[in-house]
Amino acid sequence: MTANSPSVRVLQRATPSGRKVRADEHTPAQSSKLLASEAVVGQTPHFVIHTDGTAEGDMAAQRVLAACEADFAAVQVWFGGIDLPPVQDVDDQTTVPAAQPIHILMDPDAGGAYRFSSADANLYIEPAPADQAAALVAGEVIELFEAAINNGWDSGQTNGESLSRVLAVERNANLATVIVPTEQRWWRNGHRDYVTSNSATDQDEDATGCGVLFLSYLHTQLGFSWTQIATTGGSSLGATYQKLTGKDPQTGYQDFLGRLATRAQGGHLNVPSSGDPFPIRSSASAPTTAGGLSAKRIMEIVVTVVAILVVVVAAVAILVVLGLIPGAF
Repeated sequence: MTANSPSVRVLQRATPSGRKVRADEHTPAQSSKLLASEAVVGQTPHFVIHTDGTAEGDMAAQRVLAACEADFAAVQVWFGGIDLPPVQDVDDQTTVPAAQPIHILMDPDAGGAYRFSSADANLYIEPAPADQAAALVAGEVIELFEAAINNGWDSGQTNGESLSRVLAVERNANLATVIVPTEQRWWRNGHRDYVTSNSATDQDEDATGCGVLFLSYLHTQLGFSWTQIATTGGSSLGATYQKLTGKDPQTGYQDFLGRLATRAQGGHLNVPSSGDPFPIRSSASAPTTAGGLSAKRIMEIVVTVVAILVVVVAAVAILVVLGLIPGAF
């Protein structure tokens, strides 16, 4: 990721005017004007919060100010207590990075949240709706920690983007209204495997929907803590699963799919408002064969038939021995 193009955003949303904004439409020069024009609302040990002076910006800034330090502390625990490396003003690439607060700026055209590099001291968020502003900041902070821990999470790919979203929702449930549609769309579009492959970018909403669900599976279904998951990392979500369980990633992915299949009806995945459908007690059969029966179900039938034949043969043998049935045993 270069200094002239923003890093991934936590979310891509419609702006208040209904126009979707991609991160690559922003430039450091455009966004740096916000820093010069916005007023400081408050400062904490890790953040300086700004507002653009609008009602939405003022409200969002207050929400962020109230939550940012508690969110930072929670994220730091999830990542094993590590510290963030020194950050840098993206407009001054010649100065050696130094410890400094992270500036949070309001950008009505953010389309969610963005920054320009993993070492950028400035985070830009869309202020409306205000009840999601703190979660957007948390998501970007999570991605800063992903870069700092350097154990496989890639904020520009499926695994890192998914982790930032699911943990941001953990801190602020209001953001779940944004992730649920991506989960359902991934299922509706054929539930492609984005677990064992990490080739999709953070802009692929189907991939992120799958990734958020799989991380919920690791946490709620299999019982791994967020700290275990975040500090384990891996080059893909499947790799994280393998490190945590010692099992083949395909095994986990098939169990994950099978459990979700029990909550699907007519191509629609029933997901609660929290975005986390787990734990799911039972699992549907593995993917079906061309004949319509799963490989698991076929094996169950074969085993049952063999068991019945063994019982029948044994019964006939006993009857022959007793002379009740003539035979040549």
